[in-house]
Amino acid sequence: MKELKFEVIPDEQTPNTPEIEDICKFIKNHEDEIEAFKEYAIERTDGIGLAANQCSLNGERFNLRMVVVKDTDTLEARVAIDPKIVKYHGIKRQSFEGCLTWKNKTIIADRYMYVDVEFYTPDGEFHQETHKKFQGQVWQHEINHINGVEEDVKQRGDYIEFDDKINPGRNEDCPCGSGKKYKKCCLKDFQNWR
Repeated sequence: MKELKFEVIPDEQTPNTPEIEDICKFIKNHEDEIEAFKEYAIERTDGIGLAANQCSLNGERFNLRMVVVKDTDTLEARVAIDPKIVKYHGIKRQSFEGCLTWKNKTIIADRYMYVDVEFYTPDGEFHQETHKKFQGQVWQHEINHINGVEEDVKQRGDYIEFDDKINPGRNEDCPCGSGKKYKKCCLKDFQNWR
């Protein structure tokens, strides 16, 4: 079997990955690559998540629709094939993130507090899960990579203007759209983001 050598591609926006039409066929056709990519992502101790299209495989961009995300408590790595965010929860806020693609730079992105995701495992099992706070932020970041979302990348140390548009009063309607007062809805989660 040919050796599979992965490397993160530096300083390039990630392209949109092609849709997967048949999950079972995709898994069967890419079994070795999926396992090798998971091993590579586990070996990297400098990140919690990695999207396939951030990497090259033997010199060619590895443009497949999958990510590896490590659980921040257990550090168990999970492969998510064809992951999608199906619902956003809570208030969107500005986040400042590191990224393996943009070493020593800062990504500025709007992130929601909670997301519902769906994906397939390498065994072809379908999963639906809710991820909150930092773990939800990681899923949003990695899914943006495979969807080719262009990142707002800044040099570390540059002046960054905070987006303070969301600053509702305690008794105002919650900006998440629930119909509840802010104090009875997202205020506590927003204060305890991490």
